[in-house]
Amino acid sequence: MLTLVQAQRPIRATLWRDKMIRLCQRVRQQARIRVSRTRQLHALSRLDDRLLADIGLTREQQISACSQLFWWLP
Repeated sequence: MLTLVQAQRPIRATLWRDKMIRLCQRVRQQARIRVSRTRQLHALSRLDDRLLADIGLTREQQISACSQLFWWLP
């Protein structure tokens, strides 16, 4: 008796490599974002009261923003 089997799609040899490349790209992008946010918070921490008033922040808001841990950043 003859049994018919559906032909399966061939497995791409580069599928795993492509997924790893995309993962590495996402990790690099997230790292760049974290570095940028860290630099911005560092710059914010160096502002004096006059400059904070210019951008509409109080000293308490500055302290609160600068005291966040880096993994809490959105």
